[in-house]
Amino acid sequence: MTGQVDDRQATTHDRLVEAMNSGVLATDESGRITAWNPRAQQLLGYTRDEVLGRPMHRLLHRDADGHVPPERDCRFMDALRTGVPDHGDGQRFAHRDGRLVMCSWSSAPIYAGEQAATGPAGLVIVFQDAADRIAVERERRDRMAQVQRANSRLTLVAEITTVLSSTLNEEELLRRLVRLVVPALGDWAEVDLLIPDGRVERVAATHHELSPADIAGLEGPLPPLPRIPRGPLAQVLRGGSAVVVSGDDGARSDEPLAAAQHELFQVMDAQNAIIAPLAARGETYGALTLGYSRPGQVYGPGDRLVVEDVARRTGLVLANARLYAGQRNTAEAMQRNLLAPLPQPGDLRLEARYVPATQLSSVGGDWYDAFMLPDGATGLVIGDIEGHDLSAAARMAQVRNMLRALAWDMAEPPSRVLARLDGVMAAVSDADLATAVFGRVEEDSAGRWHLRWCNAGHPPPLLITHDGGTHFLDEHGTLLGDPDLTGTRPDGTRVLPPSSTLLLYTDGLVETRDSDLSDRLTSLRRHASHLAQLPLPDLCDKLLERVEPSGEDDVALLALRIPG
Repeated sequence: MTGQVDDRQATTHDRLVEAMNSGVLATDESGRITAWNPRAQQLLGYTRDEVLGRPMHRLLHRDADGHVPPERDCRFMDALRTGVPDHGDGQRFAHRDGRLVMCSWSSAPIYAGEQAATGPAGLVIVFQDAADRIAVERERRDRMAQVQRANSRLTLVAEITTVLSSTLNEEELLRRLVRLVVPALGDWAEVDLLIPDGRVERVAATHHELSPADIAGLEGPLPPLPRIPRGPLAQVLRGGSAVVVSGDDGARSDEPLAAAQHELFQVMDAQNAIIAPLAARGETYGALTLGYSRPGQVYGPGDRLVVEDVARRTGLVLANARLYAGQRNTAEAMQRNLLAPLPQPGDLRLEARYVPATQLSSVGGDWYDAFMLPDGATGLVIGDIEGHDLSAAARMAQVRNMLRALAWDMAEPPSRVLARLDGVMAAVSDADLATAVFGRVEEDSAGRWHLRWCNAGHPPPLLITHDGGTHFLDEHGTLLGDPDLTGTRPDGTRVLPPSSTLLLYTDGLVETRDSDLSDRLTSLRRHASHLAQLPLPDLCDKLLERVEPSGEDDVALLALRIPG
């Protein structure tokens, strides 16, 4: 009776195996095939009689090249040795006709009776054709990779826009550009600028492997832009659209500019490159060239769109940089022309310095002035108009001239002169807020020099004695031009010792966004103390060198030396 039950169970088991939509094979303890279902025959082509008794590993297992891998690397045999179930994906099985069938699989050891204590008596392997599923997954991964690549490039374009927009210095702008696009968009990059007189200059270049010294030799003047462009670079600089070229383009060109570009391609080992115009508002300023040095890498339609977008954004920033540079040059020239030559009254000595901001848009509001007054005193002024542009320079000129006129006409204390300036500014000037120090320096009958001054919201003047002592003249009053600010502007008086130096300056010397103002003022005192005995021109130059203004704002400096 028990035998009949076992036979029925075996028959049921066989039917289940045959009905499965998976290939099933079994092995003995040595790895020889002992069972083979019909689905296994469908998947791999072998009949049951052709595989029974044959070594499973040598018959079916293959590596990526179609060879039988070492048995020690076979996970099936490992499961047979250890008795640990296993599963995997992407296993290559050998079909009877020589093809490789990609399968997913799972394995489980077989234990029988008394052999269970000594190890598996065999192995069951269930496998399915995974080619379609793997192809679908590969396609899905490829699509995801394309999406991720597109997102990463959009992020890159946004990052490039942010970084480039943070400077209006043309040279720094283009050097940042080539560093940002390599290696994200190519193995190397360079920028050629079109100079207004027709010259072409390579202003920035980089390569992910070449040293900065090698790259520096590639930069500099190029042959002029031909009147009738034939080479790809010349065509882009003449207003053409982006073009993809091979590393051989220009090899036999008789156009000097194309030949120079080909020389660059040889140094960069260019295989494929794209040249895109740096253009904005109907004007082409130059060209960005990106390239690959690796064989097989090419710029497709999607790459071209990204590079064109980067070049277009760079062109806009470049156009803005040139616009601001022109405005700055005009404002700086205007400001320098308004800063009149200094008088040298008697034994007094005066020196002044003006340093424009390194940021292109920050120029125009700072000024200094010194002039003789009708009663023989010397008038000293340092001031700063709100704003940093051409309009600020124009307002500065208005306020400067009004203060000069009032100081000449009113033989009164500095505070009264500044109070009168407040009223005049509101009536006849476009200036809004301003800070200023106005002082009178005069000698008494005993030969002593005196300073009388008034400070309207400006950084305090610094008195430097010959022995290196330093003292800020801290009397302060309200700013000029704000009707909501009420309060007095006191006059201060001070005896100026022999050989001492009075230093007036604007906030660009001591203020910076990243430092505490009190620390910067302490630094100014320390450096001024060390330089106290230098000749006045040297003191001014060394002070600017050591204090190191941030460049965020203009710096105006006016120094007066008392005779010894």
